[in-house]
This record gives sequence, C-alpha cells and structure tokens, in this order.
Amino acid sequence: MDADTKEAQELLKAAVALAVADGKLRRSEMGVVESLAARCGVGKASLKAMLKAAAKGADAIDSIAIQSKDAVSRGFELLVAQAQIDSEISSEERNVLRRVAASLRIAGDEFGIGGDEFRSLYQRGVKRAEAIRKARQDPL
Repeated sequence: MDADTKEAQELLKAAVALAVADGKLRRSEMGVVESLAARCGVGKASLKAMLKAAAKGADAIDSIAIQSKDAVSRGFELLVAQAQIDSEISSEERNVLRRVAASLRIAGDEFGIGGDEFRSLYQRGVKRAEAIRKARQDPL
C-alpha cells in the first residue's frame, strides 16, 4: 500500500468519527467520508460498519498516524470543512477535532488554548466549507 493510500485511510478514521460525533449523520458531511472511502478502496459495507462502530464510540482517532506535514495540514483543513459544512460545528465535533489535532501533533487549539498553526488550519477549513456551500447554491 502506498503512503498516500495509508494517509487517506488514517484520515478516513477521523472523518468517520467526525460524521457521527453529534449523533446526526448528515448527507453534507458524508461527502468527505465517501470520497475518502473511495480513494482508499473501502466498499460500502465496510464503510457502513465503520460508521456503526464509530457511532458506538469505537473510533481510532487518538492513534491517527500521518507522516507528511503537508498531508496533516490538508487533512485537518478538510476535517474542519467537513464539520463546518452544515454552518455550525457542534461541541461533539469540536471534541473530535481537538483529539485529531492532538493525535496529529497540531499546535494549539482554536477553541480556547490558542496556537497559530491550529488557528490557521481551522480558518482555512471554515473558508473551504463556505466555498463549498456557495458552490452548491450557485446555479450551473
């Protein structure tokens, strides 16, 4: 398995946990999950099992391992966008983002601890979610 696929699998764990964090599995949040699953070769049945396990609290986000600093930045930004896509980040989603940030060794915390790296990635993720929402509203 190549490094990109392994990193996508690690990110998929976090995206799955984030999607079920607030107990509301929204279609808008599932776009990221389904895209990552397809990239990793994870089928629908396996993805359904992952979502079910995460909903029961069996996630693996405290042990996510992504080696590339660039992949960490892009991945965390994507997760923030996923959480923000429905216009709000719930307290449960914030907790998942905190755990992911700690696992990925991202400095700081937008939710109160401070830290320029986290704040920058968080803000980029929010902007990304806003751009996605706007694109969905614009007629083609």
